[in-house]
Amino acid sequence: MKVSIITVLNTVNYGSALQTFATQRFFEKMGIEIEFVDYWRKDQTTNARIHRIITDKKKTLKQWVKKPLRDILEIKSIKKSEDIFRKFIVEKIHLTPKTYFSYEELVKDCPQADVYATGSDQMWNSGWNQGIEKSFFLEYAPENKKRIAFATSIGKTQFEKEEADEIIPLIKKYDLVTLREQSAVDLLKEYDIDGQLVLDPTLTLKKEDWFEILPKNKRTKPYLLVYQLHMSHNNADFTRAVQEIAARKGLEIVRVVYSYSNRKVGEKVVLPGVFEFLSLIRGAGFIVTDSFHGTAFSINFNKQFAVIYPEFFGTRMDNILRLTNLQNRRYQSSDSIEKWDTEIVYDEANRILEERRTRVEDVFKKYFEVTN
Repeated sequence: MKVSIITVLNTVNYGSALQTFATQRFFEKMGIEIEFVDYWRKDQTTNARIHRIITDKKKTLKQWVKKPLRDILEIKSIKKSEDIFRKFIVEKIHLTPKTYFSYEELVKDCPQADVYATGSDQMWNSGWNQGIEKSFFLEYAPENKKRIAFATSIGKTQFEKEEADEIIPLIKKYDLVTLREQSAVDLLKEYDIDGQLVLDPTLTLKKEDWFEILPKNKRTKPYLLVYQLHMSHNNADFTRAVQEIAARKGLEIVRVVYSYSNRKVGEKVVLPGVFEFLSLIRGAGFIVTDSFHGTAFSINFNKQFAVIYPEFFGTRMDNILRLTNLQNRRYQSSDSIEKWDTEIVYDEANRILEERRTRVEDVFKKYFEVTN
């Protein structure tokens, strides 16, 4: 049995790389041959990213003055990210021999498989993907082949009417739909689609599974780790949370960043290796994040943490906190600093995750037994 899976793997994001790796581990554990489509959206290529930096128009004189140096730093960051993330994907992930750059290329030369799958991440979020990406709905797959969705994310609680008119018929072609968020299950139910809630792929691996493959964290001093993806929203709240919690707990501030031009508070670790990033989470005394996967790994690794919801697509964080009964880990500006003195007792969250791991394994074991 061979499964061809398409997901967001050629992007500069630790969560995307790690959910791809975890998805591969999940299917291989069941004895399923898996191959990921080496698919690039045109806006994700290195040349496209550099072009956006060079042609970006600044609005103020101060921005124009700083632009040459900033461009140099951003291009340096892009080139390093290419080395970090593409190298990880090529070395760790089973890819199609051919690289695809468009839906039309996939239709013309479709990868061969028994089952076609949409992977995790925000595959069905048209806002995130700058439109409805037909490739992510497996429209290139042969009509007589099975289609499944593995922990796919929608990232929002409703569709616009025009969006639903196009998306819903595509999803109804799937034989099995599993979703990462309860909000997505509820949304599709409105359109008579029976989706099943499953864990994000990164949570299907236990913390011990991850720890076996992580490099040693060389840091000796206790630190608060910052992983902030959304730089334009709630910056004042984010900075206040980081500084207040770090000061109260006596922790140095260490910040994972994607660019050499980042000037936010804390010691910068620019584009660490993918597994090195996880080692930083493992070794942290406390974590502040606005990232779904930052939240997911904090929970999986049983860390003390605070989550600041981003302006958009915050339902993902809300769902994982509700699932594990950790809603009180959401940071809000009205919170008293004393709130973060209370440490998480992980007994209940760990029990829930273990039950959910068994559930997702059962769902796919039964599916492949029938399909075989």
